[in-house]
Amino acid sequence: MRKHFAVATAIMTLCVSEAALAGSQGYVISNWAPAMNNVDDRGCPQGRNAAAQEIMTYALKDQGMPQDQIAKLTDPNTMNQKSYGEYTAMRGKVAGKPANIYTNPLSAPDPHIKLDQAKEGFGFNLDGKDGPLNYTDPLTKEKGVDNAAARVFGCFDRTRGTREAPPGNWSFRWTHYTEGNSWLIEISNNSSRPLNFQNEDNVTVNFYRGMQTPFRNGSGYQRNITYTIDPDTRLKSLTSFKGKIRNGVFLADVTPEFRMIASSRINPVFDFKSVHMRITFNKDGGMEGFVGGYVPIQQVYFPFGDYGVAAEYIGGMDVSGVYYALQQNADTDIDRDPKTHKRTRISQTYQIEAVPAYLTRVSSAMD
Repeated sequence: MRKHFAVATAIMTLCVSEAALAGSQGYVISNWAPAMNNVDDRGCPQGRNAAAQEIMTYALKDQGMPQDQIAKLTDPNTMNQKSYGEYTAMRGKVAGKPANIYTNPLSAPDPHIKLDQAKEGFGFNLDGKDGPLNYTDPLTKEKGVDNAAARVFGCFDRTRGTREAPPGNWSFRWTHYTEGNSWLIEISNNSSRPLNFQNEDNVTVNFYRGMQTPFRNGSGYQRNITYTIDPDTRLKSLTSFKGKIRNGVFLADVTPEFRMIASSRINPVFDFKSVHMRITFNKDGGMEGFVGGYVPIQQVYFPFGDYGVAAEYIGGMDVSGVYYALQQNADTDIDRDPKTHKRTRISQTYQIEAVPAYLTRVSSAMD
């Protein structure tokens, strides 16, 4: 038995390279969430958006149902998710026939959801302009911040959030996703000398998918755990940033495109264009930052359409209204639809938190 154990250990030694070099530092991402700044209700002067009971009420009214029957079906003492789905899921119309609203979000009348009106929001000035729908970043004070998706989601209870308390809706789905695998970051100065977390001129930040599920303890993600980088070559393109560290902050050069394979529980893929990123290195060894760019409307909408009835009944969101608002607030000409000429991408920023980790790689012998 000892012989077999020794052989297995030798094989593992050959298969896995050394962890981070002297000039690099590894991390495991402990939080990845839409960057929201809903610190109070001033951003929603007309109140929050409709929840399930109100959505069902106007959906049935649009279908021509008598008011007394609507009142009976929407009575909170008898209304449930099953009845909600039965009477509202097919409220769309395509070619005069009932259509599933979650796969055909534009097939019902636009409910005109309420948008966030706040002045401050996290992100970056992606287009070099400043307009009435732009934010001012509360941390950097940069004006002209493009984060139009935050406008769309800022007045829904389940998608509101702050830097310290990300949206509860998202946090639930993030927990589901990270039961599958981990997201890793490696920061390198591309040399053998130690990484200077205060000032560096030639820095590369690489994102990877890990082969292990995240390790957690009572206080969150466990620090200084070893993770193996997934060797799948399909995960190694469009995942790098170049830039500099100045005064403890990594500022990335504008990157044309950044892509991360994700999960159906959260998003199949994160696909950013005209990408900006900044990372702050904390004294406790962790890091936090933001990634912003233009993302496909379909990508943003996917988890809400995928959850369907649950997104509306439990999440309290008019899914059709979300899609209308995303389309109406799309703010870039990148990747316009060649047939309809409509914009297909909207600006969005995500916040990142990560704790230190050791990263190992499968050697070339395993490729």
